[in-house]
Amino acid sequence: MLRFSKLPRVVTITLGLFFALATIAPLPFAIVLPGEAQNIFKNVITIKELENYPATGRIDLMSIRVTNPDTWIFGPEIIYSWISAERAVYPKSAIYPPGTSSKEESKQAKADMVGSQDKAISAAINYLQSHPEIMGKGSQGIARAKALDGSKIKFKVGETGGPSGGLVFSIGLVELLTESDLMTHRHIAGTGTINERGVVGPIGGINEKISSARKVGATIFFAPVENAEEIANVPAGIKVITVATLAQAISYLERTATKAG
Repeated sequence: MLRFSKLPRVVTITLGLFFALATIAPLPFAIVLPGEAQNIFKNVITIKELENYPATGRIDLMSIRVTNPDTWIFGPEIIYSWISAERAVYPKSAIYPPGTSSKEESKQAKADMVGSQDKAISAAINYLQSHPEIMGKGSQGIARAKALDGSKIKFKVGETGGPSGGLVFSIGLVELLTESDLMTHRHIAGTGTINERGVVGPIGGINEKISSARKVGATIFFAPVENAEEIANVPAGIKVITVATLAQAISYLERTATKAG
């Protein structure tokens, strides 16, 4: 029979202090939670003096919530977040540059959102001008494509910030500016940065966004191909399509539109 002796009092006290400090001391982590879904066809996109068509479906701009850089995170909250299926814990340095304040982060997020909108407009217009057939037959499509003017397109997204809405904005614009029905009554969501040439870039919080999208009823989710290796535990009922460009996303919607209609 094995016998165990009690730990020396000094060791017991030291361990107790260690665990107590781990509980009450702030730790350099950030917590990521699922955010809201915003249908960009409802009061988000405004198009003036350009021919446009109503969308039959829905496409959601997905967001995540992240503890701000000034927030102190303590041991119990980190443990709870590790256990929770809806939360993720990251080193703060993986989310924010060292020394970033909440004010600086908010300012940068707003600037990134404005930049993503400008790039999304350019990407959508460049795509349509490169594929004038989607704007109409023959010379009519070419004329309509040439007449596109980004200054007549505006976005209003409330408090949402960051650059990850670019792909969704571009898809939405292609849908609204063409008579062709890409949505065919489907509920779509997605995320990804975009540049003027329509190249899609990676984002953070991909799994949280997919989970949120499914909860609001989306059945298709467009994700950057560079995030493919991070995607895990995809909920039943939603299909994740990874894309490298806006053109790939539009091509998928065109190929599957008849089946969905």
